[in-house]
Amino acid sequence: MLKNNLLLIFVICSANFLWGQEVTFKAQASKTEVSVNERFVVQFVLTYGQENLSVDKPLSLPDFGKLHQLGESKINSFQFINGNVINQSGIEVMLVADQEGEFTIGAATVTIDGKRYRTNPIKISVKKGLKPVTPPGQRLQGAFLTAEVSEENPFLNQEVVLTVKLYARDYSILHRLRNYQEPDFNNMVAKYVSEKLDDDEKQVLVNGVTFIQKVLARYVLFPQKQGEIEIDPFSINVLISGYYGAENVQLTSDPVSMKVRGLPSGKPDNFSGAVGNYKLNASLSKKEVKANEAVNLEVEIVGSGNLNTLKTPEIPIPEHIESFAPKKKDAIEVRPSGMKGAVVENHVLVPHYGGEYKIGPILFNYFDPTKEKYITLQTKAFELSVDGPEPPKNDTLAGKDELSDHIRSDSSTLTKIIAPQRITEVKDKVVETVSKENNWIWVIVAMAAILGGMLFWFRKKKDKPKESTPPTDKQLKSQFKTSINNKLNNLKSLAQKQDKSAFLSLQEEILTQIGMHFSQTNLSDFTENIVDQKLQASYGSLALEWKSLILECKQSKYAFGTDEKNLMTKYKETENVWKAFLK
Repeated sequence: MLKNNLLLIFVICSANFLWGQEVTFKAQASKTEVSVNERFVVQFVLTYGQENLSVDKPLSLPDFGKLHQLGESKINSFQFINGNVINQSGIEVMLVADQEGEFTIGAATVTIDGKRYRTNPIKISVKKGLKPVTPPGQRLQGAFLTAEVSEENPFLNQEVVLTVKLYARDYSILHRLRNYQEPDFNNMVAKYVSEKLDDDEKQVLVNGVTFIQKVLARYVLFPQKQGEIEIDPFSINVLISGYYGAENVQLTSDPVSMKVRGLPSGKPDNFSGAVGNYKLNASLSKKEVKANEAVNLEVEIVGSGNLNTLKTPEIPIPEHIESFAPKKKDAIEVRPSGMKGAVVENHVLVPHYGGEYKIGPILFNYFDPTKEKYITLQTKAFELSVDGPEPPKNDTLAGKDELSDHIRSDSSTLTKIIAPQRITEVKDKVVETVSKENNWIWVIVAMAAILGGMLFWFRKKKDKPKESTPPTDKQLKSQFKTSINNKLNNLKSLAQKQDKSAFLSLQEEILTQIGMHFSQTNLSDFTENIVDQKLQASYGSLALEWKSLILECKQSKYAFGTDEKNLMTKYKETENVWKAFLK
């Protein structure tokens, strides 16, 4: 019996130890059913034991789509369970939805010690009217609540500041406030203002009576619907002493109504919906580069308005310059006076051929609600001088109506037949001689030369080796497999030598050929997005891995962004993708 008990204790302890060392990566939401404009939190948490983890690829958050991200914070904690250390780290994201619907938060990913971890998707249901509507205008003797807006007749997507204030005759009421509640902000994007002002609590006169005014909350609103919009009452409880003890008495504000105007006619062609007041800045990191050398184009929009949904302008990029997906940086603050800040996009451009290029000008349009008109901002055009080979010419004979003496069209074979240049020269000489001197001796000699030349040409053509039989699909697949395996061996050798430049060039070549082969895409039609779409149908998530790897390779090759991976890790990832396609 004692032996069995000791065995049981050993099994439990072993299980606890193994559990403490297990690495897990999970996502969880504070709510999965929320009201419109109700804030909720999603945590992406990595749990592991006491061991040191080697993070190959840092935590990558999913695209939240139409769920607006209000902010994020880091999670770091540890605890002891049965003598084992359990660490937790991750990111907590605050989200809100400004419209009804069913939304899916995709998987977050992180790669640790060569193993990729993914969270499960989370479904969020957003509905109207989940919060109960409180009766408006409930007051106490000596205390009441108001909600005031900076603009009652705004334009669509115009910034409006809403302020919730408490008025009280007695300071003691301010210390007995409980359970502040906000309503649904239907048909609006609402941003809570956390910053407080020095005069948020002060004495004021209301109808000749002195009150203490306290600002309870501020919001920056952006109406998304034209016409009448009503904001339901706000509420707060005040703890009041009574005969039977303390009780909560609710104060509520009156509803707030706004009549939202649509934007006037005359919108510019490339107007994306920006409303506010903005400035446009742009800069090019270099004016002179060599072919295949990266240059950074930074585009910055600074101002006030709904910067969270601002769409940056499209940039006219000349032919023969490759443009990568831009990196976006936001520096946005929600202030008591409104939303202000900057949206910056960094575009990496790589010219592949020499020449003089003109980039831009860049145009950005917005509607100024103060002036009630559309404003167009424009940067200068940037001149870029590239030292390198000339771009290839696309001159072809196809489509030309006239053919020279050296080329004729054979209707039976639909191919070009080229006559020997020497025979043509002899023919021209014969024609010239006959027309001028009428010398038959020279005619006979010339004809003999032509006949000899033609016999020589036909014999040479006959002696040419016959074209070999084209290889079968099976042979082509075998040749392609052998070629990629040989290149992977070379790639591994370059990784061991730490030859980064040669490694990245060969890695890009391998991934490009893999993408073209398995998507049946020609090099002239090759882009990462086109190949990714074609691969999705047959290979699913493997297509995304391929696309991520080739974009990461190009980013490393053209030296922008941080790159913490060593070359051997990159080699293993490339080899794993290749093997996955072969399965």
